[in-house]
Parts: sequence; C-alpha cells; structure tokens
Amino acid sequence: MRFGRLVLLSACLSGRMAAAAEPADIAEPAAAGDRYLRYSGVATARRSDAFLYGEQHTLLYRQGRLAERVVLYTCRDGSAFARKTVTYVDAFAPDFLLEDTAGGMREGIRSIDRARTVFYRGNSTEAEKSKTLPAVQGLVADAGFDEFIRAHWQALMGGQTLQLHFLVPSRLAAVNFKLLRLRSDTLNGLPVEVIRLKLSGVLGEVLPGIDVSYGAVDHVLVRYDGVSDLRDASGDNFQAQIDFPPGDRAPSDAGANAAARNEPLGACR
Repeated sequence: MRFGRLVLLSACLSGRMAAAAEPADIAEPAAAGDRYLRYSGVATARRSDAFLYGEQHTLLYRQGRLAERVVLYTCRDGSAFARKTVTYVDAFAPDFLLEDTAGGMREGIRSIDRARTVFYRGNSTEAEKSKTLPAVQGLVADAGFDEFIRAHWQALMGGQTLQLHFLVPSRLAAVNFKLLRLRSDTLNGLPVEVIRLKLSGVLGEVLPGIDVSYGAVDHVLVRYDGVSDLRDASGDNFQAQIDFPPGDRAPSDAGANAAARNEPLGACR
C-alpha cells in the first residue's frame, strides 16, 4: 500500500500546515483586536517541477491569537478551484472545511453545539460519511499541524521524537505518526530546519515521509515536500513540493478575508 494511501490526505500540512507569522507583522485591525496577514505559495510536481496549483492564504488574528485561515487553491490563470476555511476552536485540531471542485471532494471537522464531527466525501457522486471526532489525547488535524510544530519547537530542536495522532478524514480516524528534526539546511540563502513527519512503527521505517522546512529564526514554513491533500484528474493525491517565499508575506484586511471566503470556485481550463 502506497504511503499516499496510508496518509489518505493527511498532508493538509501545506494549508494544513501553512505558515503563520507573529501578530506584530500583521496589518492594523479593521475592527478592534483583529489583525490580518496574507501570503502565497506555489505547488510543483516533485519529479518534473511542473506547475500544479497556487495557494493564497489569508489569516485572521483576534486578540493576539490565530483565529481563522482561508486558503484559495488556484489554477495557472489565478482563478480558484478549491477552498479551505479553518476556524481555530482548537489550536492543534481546528474546525475546517476543504472543498475541491475538480472532483467534488469535501472533508473536514465541524462543531455543532459541543459535539465535533469529522466528515468526508471523495467525489460529487458519493454520499458524505461522518463520525464523532476521535477522543484521543493530543489529536492533530489539518492546519493545526503548523501550530503543533511551533509549540514544540524547542523539543524538536533538542532531538526529541514526538508522537502524535494525526486525523485522516477519509478514514474518519486518527493515525499514529512521529515527528523529528532531520537537519539544518539553507533554502535560497535562508537558514532552515528540516522536520520530518512519518508513520509510526515498521512501515514508517521503509516508506517515505513528509519533509517540511521552517525558517531557523522565525519558525515560518517555507517549503513542504510530500503528498498533497489535493488530487489529480485520476483521483490520486499529488506528490508536491510547495514553496512559500518568506518575502511574500504582507499585511491584509477584512475585505480580502471576505473576498477569499466568497470567491467563486470553478474547474481549471
């Protein structure tokens, strides 16, 4: 069984693990306590460097805490074909909805009253399946992975291997992974720390993992290398390298956030 099958869209790490900056780098609030940041990324095929899709992120910080993320996944011409909205009701396992018009896939976590549910639909012809969110300690889901890395930075840099339960919506279950620092490196002149996510147990020793590179100083994600949460025309997860240029990060506002939430989605031409 391929690693992508085992992860089964667990690599929501690029939007999923997309980077967040400190509130000081974000625009003055449109409303009291609200600050916004925007940045973008480009996904290319790991083997050919061919363009796969773009990512446009808008982040909202409320009272100094990351509260919301909206990600548009874009075609070569800049039009959007997929969207993810993330609400940080839990820093490591936030509510989220990923919608991909390319095949009709939908997945996420939703909260109704105090109940939380994981749901998944593989394509537009399937019925949605759902289940109560797994009650495991230390659950990590989607973009919460990015916050998990920053919260455990010192432990990782100290050489610790961390165990975590990563939610796989297509299985309505959490899968055991481990996280460890691989090495120090340089990307485009920027010193980075490379961190690997891999399956726990025997399979993790023989199957490839997902490598993420974070700025050594600001702890911001600059590269993701591994299986994507989006799929190609055959229904297989992309194997992608996603780069987030550090200099692309800029202040934003409530208008940009609302526009991203309401951007029409359509198939790429």
